Amino acid sequence: MDYIKMLREDYNLLVLLCNVCDVEVLPELRPPEDQFGHLHYSIPGKTFAEAGSGSEYILLEDGTVGVWGSEGEGGRIADNLKEFFEFVIRCPYWMDYLREEEYQDRERLAQFAKKNFENLCKSMKNISPEFDLPSAQRELLTRLGLDAETDVVDILMRFYHCTKREPRFISTYTEDDSSTFSSTGSLFDR
Repeated sequence: MDYIKMLREDYNLLVLLCNVCDVEVLPELRPPEDQFGHLHYSIPGKTFAEAGSGSEYILLEDGTVGVWGSEGEGGRIADNLKEFFEFVIRCPYWMDYLREEEYQDRERLAQFAKKNFENLCKSMKNISPEFDLPSAQRELLTRLGLDAETDVVDILMRFYHCTKREPRFISTYTEDDSSTFSSTGSLFDR
């Protein structure tokens, strides 16, 4: 299924994705941010979406999805676009889920995910009392043809394993003096 095309062709769905997940699908694929030629990536790809923070979601040439953050962090986020959209919809504002110690036990991860989700629902209600995050998520999942019943722990474990996968998606910034800074390629290594 071509999720990007579906979103580009349905403005209301596109806006809902942005409101729920802070993911804005771009009108067309473009080269990833290169910081005026200073930034290079270990795996080529094309940026298909951005977050409000300036982070970019990049469809890598091997079909996986990488993320580059404006603070230099980066790595793989999903094994394919289906898993990417399932992850960002079910775990909106996903950076709140980057606590590696929570991934060592499924029950602990379930409690952690539940608490994160409850806090996010509360925050969104404070901003917009009429906004119902679970309903918005169900609508997104249904309209994109994604399974709304998949256990969130399974989704998070797929995400975790993807971030650890080799070869890593690494960004390297080269300064004018030729010194470099490289991400680790794992979003959990911060």
